[in-house]
Amino acid sequence: LAQVSVATVSRCVNGKQRFTAEVEGRIAAAIGATGYHSHPVARSMSTGRSGAVAALVAGVGGPHAAALVKGLCRVALAGGHDLICVDPLHGDSALREVERVLAMQIDGVVLAAPLPPEARSRLARDPRPRVDLDSMEADARHPPQRAAGAMLARYLIGSGHRRVAFLACEDEAGSAARLQGVRDALADAGLPPPALHRAADASAAAGAAAASAVLLGRERPDAVIACNDSLAMGLISEARTLGIAVPAEVSVAGIGNMPFGRYLSPPLTSVDLHADALGAAAMTSLLAALRGNGTVGDREEVPAPRLVVRESARS
Repeated sequence: LAQVSVATVSRCVNGKQRFTAEVEGRIAAAIGATGYHSHPVARSMSTGRSGAVAALVAGVGGPHAAALVKGLCRVALAGGHDLICVDPLHGDSALREVERVLAMQIDGVVLAAPLPPEARSRLARDPRPRVDLDSMEADARHPPQRAAGAMLARYLIGSGHRRVAFLACEDEAGSAARLQGVRDALADAGLPPPALHRAADASAAAGAAAASAVLLGRERPDAVIACNDSLAMGLISEARTLGIAVPAEVSVAGIGNMPFGRYLSPPLTSVDLHADALGAAAMTSLLAALRGNGTVGDREEVPAPRLVVRESARS
């Protein structure tokens, strides 16, 4: 109908080549007349690619993971790929979730979740391109997770705090690195390591549930760093119920700088990890490898974290 070759139609509809307005007009008219569209299964058989990529993201219900997925999805869709997002920690078995994802017709994987050794080993054996956010951040000039913890601790130390506690959570990707950053900063200042507490999960409810153990021990900390903003929010709420004033009696800070933080009472001191930009950088690296324009080792620069000081921490 368009009076051009199959190859011309293919290059035109896939954006691989521009043609004269007259030729493109004939192709568009033929598409409109026939309802022509690409067939994903046929395309996959022809190219060996499905056009889909997967992301293993922990805590998809949390604000940090949601912002991360937003960045991943934006770049994937702009690059013509569909994104399959799975939280491997919410199933019965992380290994089973990883195997389920690898059984799908996907072209590559972004890993943004802490995996047990057997699941990580299974993922490492898969030949498809993979971007691991932990490795990506470790290669950055400013590893954001560790730097975030150190940045908060240094600010609190400079504000006169000496007894710092850390509320960790295994479900929060990056929690261990954030804790190590806090430990590094306290050690550099000649102060003891933080009192360590663990939340059951990464939610505000878990932060509230942990508040009694954190704040009513034999020696109350004068500052608490939660490994994410949701835990900090729950901790602040429960501190009010326990009759402990924030920040007059204890400073509280989170990590992530999620949008709700500025609307808490008091507004939450936090560190902006630029999760959206981090997700975008990870997907950009993966798609470059899939296009053959680079390898997964060609890392996009990870945005440096930024301290956001608000009223929940004494200055």
